[in-house]
Amino acid sequence: MALETNWKRVALGLLLAGCGGPSTPVPGTQNPGEAPKVDVGAPPSLAWVGGDTAFDDRLTTLDLSRWRASDGWVSSEDFNAGWRADHVRLTEGTLHLTLDTESCPEGCGGRPYASGEFASQRYHGYGRYEVRLKPARAPGTMTAFALTTGPFENTRWDEVGMAFLGKNPQQLRLTYISEGKRHDAATIDLPFDASESFHIYGLEWTRAALHWYVDGRRVHSETGFNGPLPVTPGRIVMNFWPGVGPATESWLGVFEYPGAPLTSGIQNIRHGPATPTDILEGFEAGNTAELWSPGHVDDGARVNLWQTDYGHQGRAMAMEYSVKANAHGAAERTFPSPMDWRGVRYLNFWFRGTATGDPFRLELRDNGPSPDKIERFEYRFQDDFVGWKWVSVPMTAFKRRTDWQPAGAPNDGLTLSAVRGLAFEPLGGDGRSVLFDDIQLER
Repeated sequence: MALETNWKRVALGLLLAGCGGPSTPVPGTQNPGEAPKVDVGAPPSLAWVGGDTAFDDRLTTLDLSRWRASDGWVSSEDFNAGWRADHVRLTEGTLHLTLDTESCPEGCGGRPYASGEFASQRYHGYGRYEVRLKPARAPGTMTAFALTTGPFENTRWDEVGMAFLGKNPQQLRLTYISEGKRHDAATIDLPFDASESFHIYGLEWTRAALHWYVDGRRVHSETGFNGPLPVTPGRIVMNFWPGVGPATESWLGVFEYPGAPLTSGIQNIRHGPATPTDILEGFEAGNTAELWSPGHVDDGARVNLWQTDYGHQGRAMAMEYSVKANAHGAAERTFPSPMDWRGVRYLNFWFRGTATGDPFRLELRDNGPSPDKIERFEYRFQDDFVGWKWVSVPMTAFKRRTDWQPAGAPNDGLTLSAVRGLAFEPLGGDGRSVLFDDIQLER
């Protein structure tokens, strides 16, 4: 299954690369415009929105359909502890990440300590996040909350998060990465010692901005002025660990085990999407072949479809194709009855390719007097990335096809009032294979 992929190699790079000091601007990364105006003290701007990916987990149990604990490995040379699943412990209504001297399965990579880390099964993108947290006070350690994805997930490297250094839990470190470029957002001085009691730390992530909150009050904002914002959904990751080595210790501090276990505590994690978002097709059910079919395949084209367990989030649809010049073939789905998509602003999906450069057409079939007289609209994209790419298509980007329309199809623009189907069509390539996963409608 895809959920057993290499996420375990997460190293929380955004919290490792020189977290102790300010970042150096990278030429060409700053966006034009004014620096963000931080409305300090403002309440969250996003309401809690429900949907397929929303949750409010009080952590009375560790829901293994939502989370999984790391076990028996080490993130990188900067970590002086290996992960043990039993170091993610529930006690009296609190989930503890415990750091101690117990040995790990297979020896913890030779590290002298063991600790706890857990991550979400799903990837989460734009939306509102909150964690009720009490980090440990211990020089040389870090307690971190992040949304992260990158080469270890076969995606581009995007992250956003917040962290406490155990040497000074009266400061909150905020930072993000976009396409592998790190940006230190801010270091926030808190009016309390975070290690002494639980507080709520929040994050809002939209296409326009990142906002961080402490106990429901805004403390910092980023709008892309200091570097492009992340765009790729990532896993929620929480961990607690000691650093090792001169480079890490220069900003984290030197860790000395106090003789008894240390813990960081979590009591609640909550998430809601930025706007109502529904999964149109997750490819999880066993009827993909019934819903999707090779459509309008003519001479000079071949399209084969099947369901695979190696999706980005569970199962996916695989497409093998060969398309010669002026030939056509597609993976298409026709809805049993027209769907009202008015109010939908984006159509999102995961696409896995091998950077062949092959062009694709995403076709939207909207409105018409009968199923065979539907107006066709298109959006074109390329296989330009090795691995998984999150594709977010504004509905305004769909253009009416000028190369072909069925006889009798209307010409009244994209109404989205009676969507009858969609199709993925390769426009070239010989003997290629790609994957599609989690098609979403974002309102």
